[in-house]
Amino acid sequence: MSRLLGLVVLGGALPVLALAQDAPDEAKGQKALDERFLPALVELAKLYNGKGDPEACCFFCECALGFGAGDAEALKGLKKKWEDEVYYGRVRGGVVLKDAAPIEKAMGGLGKEYRAIVEELLKKGASKEGLTDAQKQVMWACVVRSELARGAHEYVQATQRFNELRRSMKLRAILWDFENSSKLILGGWYMGETGDWRGEDTDKAAVSYTANVEFAKNETNLLPRGQGSRSIDYAFPDLADEIRALALIRMSLLNPDARRLWLANWSGGKKEWTEWIRMYSIPRGVYRPDIATPSRHYGRETVAEEKDRWTDLEERIRIGGKDLVLSKYPYEGESDAPWSYGSGIELSWNDPKPDTWRCGLPIMIRFFVEAELTDVETELRKDKGWPVGCRRYLTGDERVDLKPCATILLIPEKRLDKDTKYHITIKCKVGGTPYERKWSFTTRAK
Repeated sequence: MSRLLGLVVLGGALPVLALAQDAPDEAKGQKALDERFLPALVELAKLYNGKGDPEACCFFCECALGFGAGDAEALKGLKKKWEDEVYYGRVRGGVVLKDAAPIEKAMGGLGKEYRAIVEELLKKGASKEGLTDAQKQVMWACVVRSELARGAHEYVQATQRFNELRRSMKLRAILWDFENSSKLILGGWYMGETGDWRGEDTDKAAVSYTANVEFAKNETNLLPRGQGSRSIDYAFPDLADEIRALALIRMSLLNPDARRLWLANWSGGKKEWTEWIRMYSIPRGVYRPDIATPSRHYGRETVAEEKDRWTDLEERIRIGGKDLVLSKYPYEGESDAPWSYGSGIELSWNDPKPDTWRCGLPIMIRFFVEAELTDVETELRKDKGWPVGCRRYLTGDERVDLKPCATILLIPEKRLDKDTKYHITIKCKVGGTPYERKWSFTTRAK
């Protein structure tokens, strides 16, 4: 991380004190808001710890620590407590917050006030004089604060809906990550201001440009409003439901080794196609090395003590003398699966590309091992009906990047019927080891 970003994302009130001489009005305004915002974050962390809500408590701990609030040791203790429970699989999460009133009341319109500082600085930035470096840093700090104050309850609910889905898929919960999500917020803000959400000709002269733009473009899945027929219909907390109907964008969702959720939203973009920008990633890297990932656990490489062994959730396959994890979507017994492909926003296909506008729900199974898939047989069949025609893609197929895990992807050539039960059969060899599985799911009625 660059020194400049460290000030914006991690330093909290530090930029205000350091920049007061060069940007007195803006720095003073930010400091006044921080004096209300940071204590509110701390109190919300304590509130949701008492309510036993892991996603909400950790979200507010992450924000308070990231912005430099007081009570750091107490906050770190709360955060670690819930991380332990979630990462060992003892707590599943996924209970969606229904009453957001305490959060909205505590934030007290702070998001709008921080946003007003941003908009005022943008106007100054468009003038001949432009902005000083000090003013830019205050603006960047307020961008992140404005979004997280405005949408704190939405971030909590979105994380919980990811976990609600992951629990049904027999995967562990994940927790929102402040540092990388803050980078994405800054990247999404630039995209909303410039309309440049995926192009290579980045406008580095734009007042909204930071190094976070390249990070956001390269490290996450992006969903700009209007790029697909379904994407315009979903509220931010419902992002997990939106990506169920996609294939490539949801690949990281099927990650059993996951710990963290990088999740960001920016609304109110000024350019066509960018009324809002949503970004997410579920990285596979190990977080908290004192708690082994499922793959390391099943490979008998766990560093956890015996009393803290994993509470098993994931499906497993034994390959080469080791138990390895796998995941799939739709999940077994699902009763509300989407019936069509999500949209045309997935860009990682090489020609020829399936006609995603007419395709049915993609079906995917991932084995968390780098191994060759051979002798593959697949079937999708309607209940008491004929097999459904599907295109099949495997890891190594030049048409689509499914690396690194051994992956089978089926794309129904036509949209599935609504409110209908379907059966899936998969037979293959994974690294020479036979695997066979049958399961069923039902599409939603509307």
